[in-house]
Amino acid sequence: MFSFLDMINHYLGYFNINNRLKGRVYSVLGGLGTAYLFYISIRFIMNHFYKQGLLILLVAFILLYFLICNIFYYFTKVQPRFDISPKLAEWLHIKEHQEVETNSRFGNQVVTPTQNANGIFDQQHVLPAKVRITPQQQRNIEQIVLRLKDQGIFKEDYNGMLDRQIYELLKATAGKPIYAIGRGVVLPYFDMKLEGDRYVVYGGLNEAEVFPIGVIRQVGLQSIASASNLDVDLFLASVMLVGGPFKVNGRAGVIEQSHPYSITTQVAYKKKQN
Repeated sequence: MFSFLDMINHYLGYFNINNRLKGRVYSVLGGLGTAYLFYISIRFIMNHFYKQGLLILLVAFILLYFLICNIFYYFTKVQPRFDISPKLAEWLHIKEHQEVETNSRFGNQVVTPTQNANGIFDQQHVLPAKVRITPQQQRNIEQIVLRLKDQGIFKEDYNGMLDRQIYELLKATAGKPIYAIGRGVVLPYFDMKLEGDRYVVYGGLNEAEVFPIGVIRQVGLQSIASASNLDVDLFLASVMLVGGPFKVNGRAGVIEQSHPYSITTQVAYKKKQN
């Protein structure tokens, strides 16, 4: 039985699935293993092997307790009061992995939504824009991320924070995820081109290495079609990389999960000259 569980654990490692889904799979498999222990303990007792049967039964009850805790944790948002996992981690002196690496010179940028990197615009004329990203454009974004890492332009280092600092920050922000690259990293180069009736966003390390990474579909509260019909010109004000690895509070400390990298954009508008 345990060899079977080890085999499942090995094969799950080939798939890029988040920790919560893995936890659910392990909980189901753990339930099967616990049920098997109950079965063999009862068989031992029925065959008058009381010592062995009671010992296995005790182990089965202990595993059942942790299985119930896991079900609460992975299938609901409730942490039961009888869950002693945090206390066990404290008693056993289990500490989170501490990272001592700090930001590089061009490290993670915590950028406010009003900061732009493509010139200076009147903030009263800058609006957030929503983009549509195709699978190919998503691959372009991932390729740009790899190039930025190779160039040392940003690191997934949580702005140099240790897990204990992240844990305290998560408590102060009501559990809002803390991303490894901060709130976002401004792309070194970006542009927007009108191709037919579409405003295509391009980005990269420089003008020589630029790729399509999204299509503007909404500016402010208006669709791009409605905005294009207005008597204004549109300009791309900023493009930020967002997403990637992030940390949230777990039962015994912070745990790391990951989202695909994506982009957020801002568009500036100016009334057309008659």
